[in-house]
This record gives sequence, structure tokens and C-alpha cells, in this order.
Amino acid sequence: MLEKRHYPADAIDTSYVDDVCMIQMSHTVSRANKHLEERTEQHLEIGVRLRLTFATPKTELLYCLPLTSKDKNKSLSSHPPLRILNTTIPAKRQIKYLGVFIDESLTFSYHAATAAARGSKILGSLSFLRHRSRGIPAHITHHLAMAAILPAMFWASPAWWAATPAVTTTLKVTYNAVVRWITGLPLNTRTTSLITLAHLPPMEAYLDYLSLRYAIRLHFLPANHALGPPRGQPNTHASLLGLHHLYNLSKHLVLGKLEDRTTTNTAEGVVKTTSPNPDKTTRAKELHEKWLQTHPDHTIIIYTDGFKLDNGAVGCGWAIYHCGDRQLYRLSKGQCHLGNRAEVYDAELHAVQEAVSTLLAITIPRGAVFICIDNQAAIDTLQSNRGNHEYARRTLATIATLQLLGWWVSTVWCPSHSNIRGNERADALAKMAATSTTPCRFAITTKSWLLTQARKEFLERWKMELPYSCPSFKFPSHLHGIDWADTRAMWRVFCNRSPSDPPPNISADPCPCGRSLISSHHLLQDCTLLAKQRTELLRLSTGDIQTVRFITMPANVQPIRRFLRATGLGHSAHILFDTNPDSPTNDADDTGSDSSEPDFRVFEP
Repeated sequence: MLEKRHYPADAIDTSYVDDVCMIQMSHTVSRANKHLEERTEQHLEIGVRLRLTFATPKTELLYCLPLTSKDKNKSLSSHPPLRILNTTIPAKRQIKYLGVFIDESLTFSYHAATAAARGSKILGSLSFLRHRSRGIPAHITHHLAMAAILPAMFWASPAWWAATPAVTTTLKVTYNAVVRWITGLPLNTRTTSLITLAHLPPMEAYLDYLSLRYAIRLHFLPANHALGPPRGQPNTHASLLGLHHLYNLSKHLVLGKLEDRTTTNTAEGVVKTTSPNPDKTTRAKELHEKWLQTHPDHTIIIYTDGFKLDNGAVGCGWAIYHCGDRQLYRLSKGQCHLGNRAEVYDAELHAVQEAVSTLLAITIPRGAVFICIDNQAAIDTLQSNRGNHEYARRTLATIATLQLLGWWVSTVWCPSHSNIRGNERADALAKMAATSTTPCRFAITTKSWLLTQARKEFLERWKMELPYSCPSFKFPSHLHGIDWADTRAMWRVFCNRSPSDPPPNISADPCPCGRSLISSHHLLQDCTLLAKQRTELLRLSTGDIQTVRFITMPANVQPIRRFLRATGLGHSAHILFDTNPDSPTNDADDTGSDSSEPDFRVFEP
């Protein structure tokens, strides 16, 4: 336990020491051991004075050796021993630190193997939730994968992920097993189809996205933080992991003047007043105007808004009014152009900053100030600026000054685009500001813009690598109400991997209709023996049935579901062909079922 003196002198901050890492670099192992022993014993002597004990069983030693080192293949016992407080510390090939296994050459291959095994273990513990055509629906398995399996596999991935072949190959085995569990498709299904239907991103793109988000966070840490922003190291190897890899991922985004989140401020948050509007649709203008009439004279009403053009340019606007005789009278207005490296959320906060700064120069009786904002995230940030947003911090500092001068300031949510006079005026000013070419002196590259841009690039890469996918972390809502058997049947037909399809290494038999070889796509699109069911399907669906996108279109889910149940396609190897005399002769074996929706349990593999 450590005690540190703070201001005031009687304030004591108590901290607890857990894992301590000591690193020593030298030209030889013997010299490194000598220096490490001296430094470690000095460190432990301080701990003794603080009554901290040295836990010998938990102490581990790792020699980091390059892959080309002549000592790489030597036995660990051949290295000089390391002795700490008369205790010999044995060396290991890899050690575990903060949940990551670090090996002697920093390849992280061992960690990748343990991460894959951890994911397989969790997947095995969840496998009982599915059995043949029964079990939890696909959206539940997708949620379990995103919430339980992948976080365990990719723990601390920014520290060890650099897309090396050894790590990628090891992780992909478990990743593909996860997507196969979600979809229920057989082993011979194409991997891209598996990932597309499971609605998971490509593994490499997802890990790069996690690393990029972490790299962005490093640029906005407090000044006294142990970590810092990744910097370029031109004299190092191009494929190094850690901060070097994070720098390569983020250098194209992190440009210009960055938002300052290192400066601290003790100003309290702004009180949030209950809005008179329950939502945007229920008599929005009427309720807001009625609320305005309840305020006494000299009450200040501020409206703010932000706007972003398609080219990325962002502007903000504000309009200040005061109440008198139950009416609003405009005091001031303004607008700012924030460049193209900010978000609407940032523009809302900066508009509030500019508006409250204007009040410092207004000479009217002090009273209540209501800031009407149509962005709930901005209101929450002003109430509690946990992320230390620069615009919010400046705003809160100004509001603190206004409160010392006798003002009472509060925020209130205001519906947007509801023909409310002040909000519409602020919106028009923000649009004018976005088209301007003169940036505000507070224009910066904000953290929210960087994170939004990182997500945008990730989704674009996802779509590029999987053209038939709909990139989103949310599972498609139109599949939530579909049971597992029907979902799997649709996916089987999409991949040509239904029970009626032959294995990839066996030639397909001719379809009983005589027009083509039998396959799921042929049965769905062209088979004349299913013409009656197909006619009904086309009547209720949209799109071109000759394309695979027809199966994944949200509007076609229910019609396809009925078609598959009526024919058995995707559920069974026994297709219920139309035996009507008006149709072509059916030479296939009859299933013996007269039901339009057969009991598919008898067809389960």
C-alpha cells in the first residue's frame, strides 16, 4: 500500500500495488541480469519500508531474444541465473502479463493459440443450446458471439495484433467455427458465405478496427498518463507490433490540431431541465410555445444547432432570445464554421460555448437561462463531462463564470425540425456556417470525428471484402422473428448447401424436371415441378429471383419461408414436387406426405 501527499496536506490518496514489471536491456544476458538484480532490489527495499512483500512464487523471468539470435535455441538453464533477495528466479519461454502471453521473440504465436483455445472453450460451453433443427435463433447466437466469445478471443488485441500469418491462421480456425455455429451450415461451405450470413465482419478488418480505435484513444490521454500517443519510428522494422503498428494504422487520420482532452477543469455540470416535449411528434410546437409562456420577463432562451454537409463540412449556429410580455425578443445570433474534421455533436457543444460567451457582454437583469438543444448526447455531456470534451469544458468554465455573476443556467431538450421558431433559426444559421470557407478559431480535429471516421472506414472495408453483406454490428431485425430451422433453410439455399444438394466432390444428379442438374438454386429459380409454389412466391416478393440477393432481401423473408416449407427445400433431401397432372411428370420418389408443411423432424440428418 502506498501513500502520496496531496493538496491540501491532510488529503491522502491510498493506492494498491499489484503486478510490477521490470525491463532491462543490454548487449549480453549476464550484464542484463546484473543491472536487473540491482534495480529490482532497490525497488523492493522501498516496498519493505511500506510493508509490501515480494511474492516469489508469482515472479516470472523472460529473456527476449530476436528470432535470428544465436542464443534462441539454447536451453534456458544455460543462461546465467537471476537472483533476487537470495532467491533464484527460473526463466520461461513465455510469461503472462495482464492477460497476454508474451513469448521470448514477441511473435505472440503462443498467445494466439491460447486465445483461440479460450474461444473454442466458450463455444463448446454454448453448443448445447443448438441441436439439429431445434435451438436458439440466429440473432441470439450472434449476440452471444459478439458479447462472450469474441471479447475473450481478442482481449488486448491492440498490444499483440499485427496481421502476422502465424497469428492470423491460428485465430481463423476458431473464428470460422464461431460463424459456422451461428449459421449451422456444413463444413464444405465457402468461408465468405459463412461470414456474410453470420453478419460478422472479416476477422482481420475487425482486429484492425479495434487497434485503430485504441490508437485514437492514446492521443487523448491525460498528460500524466503512463501511455502516450503512438509515434513514427522510421529506423525500426516495418512490421513491428504495439505502438509502431498503431501508428501505421492511425497516421492517415490523426492530422492537424487535435482536440485538447489533457487539460482539466473543476467546473460542475449543467442542470438538465425536464423537456415540455415527450417526443418529436406529439404537438411539438404547441407544447414548446406553451412552456415558453410560463417564464417570467428577462428569462434568456438560447437555441443551438449543428449541421454537416455531404462533403464533411460542419457548421454551428445559435440564437439568443429574452422573454417579455410572454413573447420572445431576439437579443443576438451567430454562426461558426468548424471545418471538416468535426461532427454535429461537436458543433452543438461549440454553439453552446459561443452562445454563453455572448451573455458575458449583455447588460440585462440577471435571471434564468435555458439552453434548448436538440441533441441528447450534447445535453448529457454538459451535465457530466466525463470524457473531458474540449468544447464542453470551455462551455462549463464560461457557465461557471455566469453563475458567479448571478445567472442560473439549465439545458432542455428541444425537438428538431418541428417549426419551433428559435430552433429553425439556429438550424438555418448552422447550414449557412457549413457552407462558409472561413474556419472558426476553435476549429480542431475532434475525437468523435476520428472515431466516426474509423468506423466508416471499417464498414467500407467490410463491404468491399464481403460484397453481399450488410455491414452492421446489429443482427438484421427482419430475422429476429424467424425460428432456427427456417433461418438455416434459407441460408442453406443461399449457399447451395441444402440436404438436396450433392457434396462438392460428387456429381449432381439430373433434376426430375429434366432441365438441369439438381441444386438449391435451380429448384428455387427454374424447376418446372415447383412452378405453382414459385408463382405464389413471386407474387408476394420483390427483386430478381435469378440473383442470390433475392434470398437475403428483408421484404422476401416471409414469402421465401413459406416457399421452403411448402416444398421442403432447405429442410430436407426429399423435395415435395408438384404432382398435379397439369404439371410435368414427377419421376422422383414421393415423400408420402399430404401436408403442405411437412414434419421436418423426420428429415433431420
